[in-house]
Amino acid sequence: MILLLWTTGLLAAAQFGKLTLTLGALQALYPNGSVPLAVSGVSIVGILGGALAGFFVSKIGVRRAVLWAVVMSAALSILQDLEMPFAAFMATRVLEGFGHLLLVVALPTMMVALAKPSDKSVVMGIWGTFFGVSYAVLALIVPDVQAWGGVHAVYLGHGLLLAILFPVLWWILPRVMAGGGAMPNVVAVHRAIYSSPRYFAPGLGHGIYTSIFIALVAFLPSALNAKWLTAVLPLANLSGTFVSGFVARKIAASKLSVWGFVVAGVLFTVMGATGSIVVALCAMFATGLTAGANFAAVPELNDAPRDQARANGAMAQLGNIGTFSGTPIFALVAGSLWGIAGVSIAICIAGAVFSGLAYRAARQAAPRAVPISADIG
Repeated sequence: MILLLWTTGLLAAAQFGKLTLTLGALQALYPNGSVPLAVSGVSIVGILGGALAGFFVSKIGVRRAVLWAVVMSAALSILQDLEMPFAAFMATRVLEGFGHLLLVVALPTMMVALAKPSDKSVVMGIWGTFFGVSYAVLALIVPDVQAWGGVHAVYLGHGLLLAILFPVLWWILPRVMAGGGAMPNVVAVHRAIYSSPRYFAPGLGHGIYTSIFIALVAFLPSALNAKWLTAVLPLANLSGTFVSGFVARKIAASKLSVWGFVVAGVLFTVMGATGSIVVALCAMFATGLTAGANFAAVPELNDAPRDQARANGAMAQLGNIGTFSGTPIFALVAGSLWGIAGVSIAICIAGAVFSGLAYRAARQAAPRAVPISADIG
């Protein structure tokens, strides 16, 4: 069951990956369009509604959230196979964000609920690999599919895979957190979540991390004159993410995340000075440790499934802010290795400092620092 949910996560990550890996061809298709923003388009819904997503998933039930998201995402991806103006294409990307947001909140919530207590950190470490694995697989598959049928074939294939997965999920998914209760007041939700470090600390670390990952996969291979790194960088990253689940059994995930930023920052400095591909891969491994640790920190800091859903909502919101901002920022320095290294170093320093302070506050907080009930609002 956990493998099935993780596989669904791969297709959720592909909502970003299918654009990142077809940027050049898409720019040729829309020469006057702001194509890098199309990568970030999926993030808009998450930025606006990520904090509410956990409550919405709690209201409608995790099973229903996953099924709705898969149907919506499949339909929109298949629609992208059609020729359309860039504005219409951007609209489909923004709408895709609804399905993506539901999936990245509901899937890890269900995985943790189904896992044994002793396996929760490992399960979240596995979940944290979904972006890296998805990008690595796509980097191997997309060039051949694109050569055969163009970028539209890539988008159609993504939609068809989701459509095929839907009946399997319908048949197998259990009713975890069946749903119920009213949606709380929007302002009260944000105030409650972002005043509790137990809810927002993992999301803060995740948001800072996501501003690096997609952008580096898109731009670093060219800066290092090694196009083959497009497939290898995600593998280095997911290796760190996978390892983090096991390391988090010995070291608190909230501390591991911060050290991942520190080590990555040092390695990006060395990469900028030497242009070493090996060091670049080690830096990506370190960022993977941080990614997995942030996911593992959710159950570490929040015991109840509903609290975990709220923390995952903050993860989604802040993570989408990172993915939305990262690619356009790195695009400004894409032609310079030192430019890419410098932005990466600055982000790692910010991650070590700000997420470190947030995690420290979360560990010192009461078991449930800010109660959030259905009657808020």
